Amino acid sequence: MPRILLSLCLLVALCLAPTRASADTTEDIFGRAALYTVRIKAAVPVPFEGEEQATWSGAGFLVDRQRGWIMTNAHVASRSPSTLEVGFKGRDFIDAYKVYVDPYLDLALIAMDPSLIPPSSVMPELDCGDLPRVGHAVGAFGHPWGLNFTGTRGIISGITTRFLQEDLQTDAPINEGNSGGPLISLQHGKILGSIPQPLRRRIHRT
Repeated sequence: MPRILLSLCLLVALCLAPTRASADTTEDIFGRAALYTVRIKAAVPVPFEGEEQATWSGAGFLVDRQRGWIMTNAHVASRSPSTLEVGFKGRDFIDAYKVYVDPYLDLALIAMDPSLIPPSSVMPELDCGDLPRVGHAVGAFGHPWGLNFTGTRGIISGITTRFLQEDLQTDAPINEGNSGGPLISLQHGKILGSIPQPLRRRIHRT
């Protein structure tokens, strides 16, 4: 079992969400993604060495409603001390804080007050099973170039194994603002991984 799969499944209990009986259309899948994907604003006033003082935005997705946990990238949350805000679609930004930032992988958990999660939000299903095959239809969801809650589509174009980590490659368009958002199977609607920095287009496996 790859390290990313083990750590995330144990940390967030990713495979405990109920399974829907019927298959969804692409429109249904992206419509549902808009209800669990969030915008994230981060600001670093005093950076660690190797990072910089700056503000930026990215994406994330709800993984535990009871605890208010949201999955994103480490580079979105920042490994330096930072202030974080989270916004669901159609809602104001509210304060968030870090729960866990992986020291090696570009993954982080942040949290918000669970009572402030919109009632209309939903819990996504995450695929902790076998890796998808090359050609599997996928959608990337996030906020590319400030175009909030935007979906793009493509396929799994390959799988890369490096340093005991498995990355999914995709040809789905990914740009600034997609970082931390979900890569979603357009066959069964489950999240396959989190989107890293767009230059690589390799998806961190959940």
